[in-house]
Amino acid sequence: MTKLTEKLPRSIEIDGIGYRIDTDYRIMADLETAVCRIGADDKGSMARIISAAISRLFIDIPKAPAEKIIAGMLWYYRCGKGPSGGTFSNSGPCYDYEEDSDYIFAAFMQQYGDDLINSEMHWWEFRAKFISLTDSTKFVKIVQYRRTDPSAIKDRNERARINRLRKIYALKCRKPYFPPDLSERNENIKSQVKKRFEEVSMLSEKINEKE
Repeated sequence: MTKLTEKLPRSIEIDGIGYRIDTDYRIMADLETAVCRIGADDKGSMARIISAAISRLFIDIPKAPAEKIIAGMLWYYRCGKGPSGGTFSNSGPCYDYEEDSDYIFAAFMQQYGDDLINSEMHWWEFRAKFISLTDSTKFVKIVQYRRTDPSAIKDRNERARINRLRKIYALKCRKPYFPPDLSERNENIKSQVKKRFEEVSMLSEKINEKE
């Protein structure tokens, strides 16, 4: 999150040039959801997901190398923080923006009075509020059930209760993609998207030659 004395960014700076972006929280939420639903070896889908997110995010298409565009988007996705500021986790899936949409909507309405359906809330504001939701909301309680290790509970009845709740609120989506190393993941993303951009550029040149 930005400093309290600073305004939320409306552009991403690449090579000293600020490129306007659409700050609607849905774009980065969709990116995270899509990335967390693909297989670890599905690099083609990863490239398409990143490319689609870039197209949605940037109002002004950056005139810069693909790796710098991706780095700019990742900076924005992480809310201006370093690699540790990312929301992807290797601890297993505990929420899903799409599957949990009803619970998340209700939690924001309950705690903040925010109507997410009719809102175009800035991604950084959304994330700050999202990670600050309390266990007074049903969504946070559900996340806690998913994170609880039943084997660590000694009381038999409580263990059975948690197991039952974990089954009720288990995520149905595919197992998320959790790369072992963040820097390796970023390099793979950059390589795949750069290759895709080159293919599109070559296709465009061929079309122009025919004309």
